[in-house]
Amino acid sequence: MLDPKRMEEFIEQIRLTPAIWRNQEYQVSREHLNEIWAHFGHTFDISQKEAERQWEYLIRLHKYMNPNATDEKFRFPSNSEKDEWSDADSAVADSLISFIKPSLDELLLISKPTESSV
Repeated sequence: MLDPKRMEEFIEQIRLTPAIWRNQEYQVSREHLNEIWAHFGHTFDISQKEAERQWEYLIRLHKYMNPNATDEKFRFPSNSEKDEWSDADSAVADSLISFIKPSLDELLLISKPTESSV
């Protein structure tokens, strides 16, 4: 399991690896993603599978943190089977919202270009 003290570092490393959060746009192969997750596992002293699960969990938490956003606003589609919430999930999301929501918004919400970004 990812050390909670390293969660912000984990998110920052994800941000620096667009092949993960923009993999559909970049058409990254499953083999390449496996290599990336193996590197993350090594870096954070967790398994490759646990690194990928941690990212999937952060995606779910982010959706919970944005209850009014439509599915079209997210880079990753909803999976209704996995999107069921327990009270523990809600408590985790509520406690982390002020710390990680801005970083996750940057990675996971699709934003329209502004005049200053053109």
